[in-house]
Amino acid sequence: MNAMLERLKTVTPAVLSAWNEDGSFDEKSYRALVRRCLEAGMESLFILGYTGEVKYIPREERKKITAVTRDEAPKGLIVAGCVGANIDEILMYIEDAKEAGADMALVTPPEFFSLRDDELESFFEELNARTALPIMIYNCPENPHHCSGEMLNRLAKLDKICALKQSTTTDKIQRIMNKLDKDLDFIMVSGDEFEFFPALCLGVEGFIMGAPGNITPGLCLEMLKDYQEGRFAESREKYMKFADFYDELFFCVDKDVIAITKAVMELSGACRRWMKRPTASVTDEEMEVIKDVLRRHRVTL
Repeated sequence: MNAMLERLKTVTPAVLSAWNEDGSFDEKSYRALVRRCLEAGMESLFILGYTGEVKYIPREERKKITAVTRDEAPKGLIVAGCVGANIDEILMYIEDAKEAGADMALVTPPEFFSLRDDELESFFEELNARTALPIMIYNCPENPHHCSGEMLNRLAKLDKICALKQSTTTDKIQRIMNKLDKDLDFIMVSGDEFEFFPALCLGVEGFIMGAPGNITPGLCLEMLKDYQEGRFAESREKYMKFADFYDELFFCVDKDVIAITKAVMELSGACRRWMKRPTASVTDEEMEVIKDVLRRHRVTL
């Protein structure tokens, strides 16, 4: 397990899923998205997350996406999102992910019913006992259930619970880190681009990047390397420009962040802008606004 966790001490892109305009899987474009990340130097990939529109994707399509990812990245570490409505469905997705070539499963708790803390902890204990893959817990901002630092410290002692994705915020990252025993075979990765440099300063070593992992993968790795090699001022300066760009990009048009990210990827030639319905795709007029943001921030694709 240690070797796998060491491989997460980097920037892992949350890879977009690619669709044709009718909503069917665009395999050619998806392969291009994966290659773009690999060619930038990424050695681990997170697929079928919220960036990948996982909740809109049926079982067979999830299996196909995982298998295609493994085919394009035979040596890569693949973390597959296994989001489901209940534990049996989640375990089914985990088994599918393993068979298709994934190395680790990312899991959020079921969210239809409101779970008490004891129910939440019991859910992950049962998952640990039955899972076919190591588990990364996701304290997802869109999910009402969150594991506390104390709970995570207990869960991290289980043999298959090996990682946490904590998207927000710096104070939550700090509180959780203070509760985790230092000798655990466990890693916490940060999942919010606007927490990147603050999380580095707190000692976080691994990151999952959504939009930036697709749009500017090389820059993400560059900022991390600068920090790791002691060039703190350079890392901070790049991060400040990076944050300014993404802060404007994400709000430049009235569309979902993933739709905006896909529009940028269409401009790069990697995939097309289409989203799974009912989420709307970026319009031609909005594409011009996005182009202007890229131009003014001097972002090259």
